[in-house]
Amino acid sequence: MPRRSFLILLIATAVSYVCYARGDHDPYCRYVASGLAAIRENALDPVPSPNLFDGAMQGMVDVLRRRGDPHSQFLSAAEASPLRNEIHQQFGGIGARIGFEGDPPQLKLVGPIEPNTPAGRAKLLPGDRILQIDGQPTAGISRREVLALLVGEPSTSVRLTIRSPDELQARTIELVRDVIEIDSILGDRRGPDDHWVFTLDDDSRIAHIRIVSFGDRTALEFATVLPQLLGNGVRAIVLDLRDNAGGSLGAAVAVCEMLLPAGKTIVETRGRGQTVRQTYSTKADGKYCNLPVTVIVNQNSASAAEIVAACLQDHGRAVVVGQQSFGKGTVQQLLPLGTSLLKLTWASFRRPSGANIHHTTGTPANAVWGVMPDSGYEHKLSPDEYAAYQAYRDQRDGNGDSPAGGDAGNIPTVRSAKSAVFVDEPLRTAEHHLQAKLGDKP
Repeated sequence: MPRRSFLILLIATAVSYVCYARGDHDPYCRYVASGLAAIRENALDPVPSPNLFDGAMQGMVDVLRRRGDPHSQFLSAAEASPLRNEIHQQFGGIGARIGFEGDPPQLKLVGPIEPNTPAGRAKLLPGDRILQIDGQPTAGISRREVLALLVGEPSTSVRLTIRSPDELQARTIELVRDVIEIDSILGDRRGPDDHWVFTLDDDSRIAHIRIVSFGDRTALEFATVLPQLLGNGVRAIVLDLRDNAGGSLGAAVAVCEMLLPAGKTIVETRGRGQTVRQTYSTKADGKYCNLPVTVIVNQNSASAAEIVAACLQDHGRAVVVGQQSFGKGTVQQLLPLGTSLLKLTWASFRRPSGANIHHTTGTPANAVWGVMPDSGYEHKLSPDEYAAYQAYRDQRDGNGDSPAGGDAGNIPTVRSAKSAVFVDEPLRTAEHHLQAKLGDKP
């Protein structure tokens, strides 16, 4: 029996036992266990236990969704793996971005390719076409299928059939997957050596720090990059949380702790009936509590990103620039169920002012939710302006002139970067605000 099937069968058996044991308190547990057993043993067409388990979990989560909780999820083993990768900020892969080009689309590698990765050590180059992965042709392949084929356990191998632009014949190579770390903190642009440059083009006193997600290593990354920047003459930072969908509550709290003095509330979580579960506050002065900061958010800044922006705004620690954030004010627990995951909404959170962040369907137009930019600092982008911003960012990130495509393990998606001269107005506004605080000219 496959290991995954065995694990899920064990869980189903355990659930059945617990349900029977708790039947006197909740008869529906007993009914679920009876139904599972009846289908498994007597259905005309036999159904594997893992499929029954997945279906039962998905059905229960669907009830939560119909009752207004869009953020609880049941993730099968295949779906859970990318989420674990994102949170832990590492995965087993080859260390190369991928994109699609042409009609019909052809799978190719795009840069930069880090030298100390399996792809880099094999001397693969941006523009190389991937014709087959483990013998499977890539013609018509989807992003999800590429991800499933390229990502795997470290030390396992994957065979790629590659054709370089300057070669007539394809070649097949075998790569051994390695642990690929995902940075959650990025700079303003890629330098000539592919390392991040954080300082702004026209004012080296100001660093542009982009936190693209909150994972297990985010706080360490932040604590590592800040002293390096200050040692090189940086005197203020722009904390850019645009398109940051959130992540670890603990990581968001840790970042705030570094920027706030002692005794400041960071966030409060509430359970059923708005009962306060926990209040997160600073216990000591943060090492950088006097460093001038501005924060940028947009319509995709959510959850942990909103916690940081709201906290720094409420305490007068930072001016917020950009546009109203997403409005996800709930906290999810990740409960492992064998190789699957139950992502369960178990609490809501409130910003230090006590205001609600969460936005739900049907919220009145005049209701307060999310994080709003400070007065005079709003920059709301139209869809076309937002697309131009994404293309501009791809150029700055060194992703080249790559057409719309996907990634190989939570590496940022590659889009078309062919854009006209673009000015990042929210970033420029944040820069001007910090220049006014610093006083003297660069």
